[in-house]
Amino acid sequence: MPPSTDSTLLAGPQRVHLTLGVMNLTPESLPTALDLLHRLPTLLPLTAAPPTITLNTLDVLKRESRRRAHVLWVGPSQPEPLFSQINQIFRDEGFITDARPLKLHMALMNSTYRRPRTKRPQPFEYDAILRQAGVLECFGVQESEYVELPMAVSMGSYEAPRIHLCKMGSWGKDGAYVSCGSAPLSKESV
Repeated sequence: MPPSTDSTLLAGPQRVHLTLGVMNLTPESLPTALDLLHRLPTLLPLTAAPPTITLNTLDVLKRESRRRAHVLWVGPSQPEPLFSQINQIFRDEGFITDARPLKLHMALMNSTYRRPRTKRPQPFEYDAILRQAGVLECFGVQESEYVELPMAVSMGSYEAPRIHLCKMGSWGKDGAYVSCGSAPLSKESV
């Protein structure tokens, strides 16, 4: 990482997750959202095996300029239809209010993680980070192939046996997000 890059921007391994949608839940609305979560297996066409997520796109969110952003993420170029269906179910019930299309993603770096905290999160120079020796190779990309984001990468494929509703900003004993509840995403996981 370049000397100007703060390592606190990195998502710790215990906090790595895929974001399917952000909900603004209150103590009063949480039970209803959890009820919907637990009903997902009856609302979805579950397959025998868990769905697979292929991490093949690297991009940024909250871009402030051509080379500065607040979030560096990896995710699928096209999420499996199941994830779009789940997102839509929570939208239809008013739990997800963001009008933008689903962008299933795993944040690798986020300006809100930076320590010490500032009044307003400061963007980071993602281009300088990606151009550091060896960084692009971690994504299965040669330095000569990097031009601009979004970029095709090769980070593998992973099964998603369950979906969790986690409390944003929470910290469990192990440092992971606190799960309020979960539901299986396949018949195998029931």
